[in-house]
Order: sequence, then C-alpha cells, then structure tokens
Amino acid sequence: MKKFIYILFIMFFSVLPAAAKSIEFAIVSDSHLVPSNHPTMFTASEKNLIFTVDSINRNKNVKFVVFLGDCIDKSRMDSLQSFMNIVQNLNKPYYMVFGNHDSYSVGGVPKEEFMEFVHQYNRRQPKKDSSFYFKAGANAYGLVADGSSYVVPGRHGRYLPELLTEIEKLLKHKKNDMIFIFQHFPLIPPNDNVSHNTLDVEPYFALLEKYHNVVLIASGHFHHKNLIVDKNGIYHISAPALGARASSDGSGCYEIITVDYDKSIFSKPRNIKVQVKDVQI
Repeated sequence: MKKFIYILFIMFFSVLPAAAKSIEFAIVSDSHLVPSNHPTMFTASEKNLIFTVDSINRNKNVKFVVFLGDCIDKSRMDSLQSFMNIVQNLNKPYYMVFGNHDSYSVGGVPKEEFMEFVHQYNRRQPKKDSSFYFKAGANAYGLVADGSSYVVPGRHGRYLPELLTEIEKLLKHKKNDMIFIFQHFPLIPPNDNVSHNTLDVEPYFALLEKYHNVVLIASGHFHHKNLIVDKNGIYHISAPALGARASSDGSGCYEIITVDYDKSIFSKPRNIKVQVKDVQI
C-alpha cells in the first residue's frame, strides 16, 4: 500500500508544469588596476572599477559578481589594497579568481598572503583555498578554478590534476544542479593568440565529457570578447577586459550573464539558455 501511494505521489508531481526560472550575475575581467596612492586622485583603472561597482550596485537583478582574474596589474600590496577598497562597496556577494598578474611568490604577493588579505574584506572568499565553490542560486553552484602559477607569473595557465580531482567531486556530488565555472585561463582560446593558450587541457575536457551539469565556463586573460558553445552544449564565455590595458574593443566593459531554465519538483533544470550582455561604463 505504501509503495502504491509513493508511486501515485511521484506521478502527481511529475506532471506538474515546470516553472520558468532565471539567475543573473556579473563578470568583470582583467581590470589591471594601477593604484594612484593618493586620497583624492584616481588612475584610469581605478575610475573604471569605481564606475563598474556603481553600475552593478544599481542593477537589482544581479545576484553576485565574479572577478575573473588580473584584478591588479602588478602583484603588490598597494595595488591589492586599492582594489579591495573599491570592491568592498559592492552591495552583492562577490568572488575573485587568480590571474597571472595577481599573485606569485617570486617578486610578488604570495598566494597565502593575498588570500588572507582578501578574506579580511570579503568573508565569502576562502582564507586558504584559491579554488572553491559557492551557492549561485536555488539550482546552481559556482566554481572558482585557479589555473595560475604559484612561483612566477606566466601567460600559460594550467589546471593541475589535484584540482581536476576536486572539480570531479563537485560535479559528481551536485549532478542534479547547474554548475557555472569561473577561471582566468580559458579552455578554448577565443582568438589565435597562442602566447596565452592554456596548457594540458585534454584531462579537463575528458572530465567535462563524463558529466553533463556544467552549463558555462567564464574566463578572461585574452582581453577578447567571444562566445563558443562546444559539442556538449557548454557555453565558453571569453570576457572583454575592463582595465586600462584593455584592447580598444574591450576597454571599460563588463558583462551580465543571464541563465534561464525550467524547473519542476523532482526534475533537473532543463531548457537552459545563456545570454551575455555587455555593459559599457
């Protein structure tokens, strides 16, 4: 009798109409902040970031913000201090990805010191882990993946086997949820600039082949806007650069990502669509 009631219960909820849902967030890449070290005067990159924070704060639909790396132009504490002084004014949760300009132990700010300093301003950013995941919505998780070098800066990122192991744990554990991945170094280059290509991407692609809950991978590094949908339906979003070192087609621009999907009780998100909108500041 109990089994019969259970079957009826499942059948009842399985025929309920799916509800249309949406998740909206902002990505900001390659701000390359250069500090003025002056209380009332600002550099161009500081102004870009100030205007960006103000613009995002005025958008009530944006639920969180991810900075996709190269937040600062040179790995120095005064640069990081200026960056955090500005972004702490965001009225949304925000997360930071390591780029090749941000942190390195030889001649720069070591990752441990960088993360500890950022954590003082933003408790959502882990104090010790440069790769981590966070709740991105009712049916989604965001994953920050660090492919940057620990010792010296380098243009070629690499996602190490131990990181891929942790990513697989998340994909397996959250197989009924959407996963949004945020990283500095793209898996698919958005243009033919081979000097910025990511190394050893085959194991990463093999991992994505095993699971089907990754919706998008947002990255920066190339200072080049592009959108590629791969054979598995994953959106590879290459974000334009915000900072003063941006190319002419990307300077002063961040992006709003909207993920629309249908969801009913006991079902996975389906009919997923991703839209990317540029916001000039």
